[in-house]
Amino acid sequence: MSKIEKEIKQIREELKSIKDDLKTYINQNKLTDETSKEYVEALISNVKLSNLNEEGLSKEYLDYWTCDHCGKNTHEIDYDYLGNGTNHLECELKLEMGEKN
Repeated sequence: MSKIEKEIKQIREELKSIKDDLKTYINQNKLTDETSKEYVEALISNVKLSNLNEEGLSKEYLDYWTCDHCGKNTHEIDYDYLGNGTNHLECELKLEMGEKN
């Protein structure tokens, strides 16, 4: 596993942890309208995206997260919308439908 893949995995694990924490607090009714914004901001600030800000994304990182079909970056695409590897699910479905017709 490359350094970038390890960093991506760590970031995704941290985001999953944040989502899980939010679900727990919401289900336990511990978040009020007043505290929810502060709590979410605190959780987000704990996620360290040190080298991965929008201007500072490395070429290697962006090349890895590129759709083979359309050539666009997929680094911000939710896993539910990714097809094979780092390809857009939409691109994969269009390709598959085109081959069947």
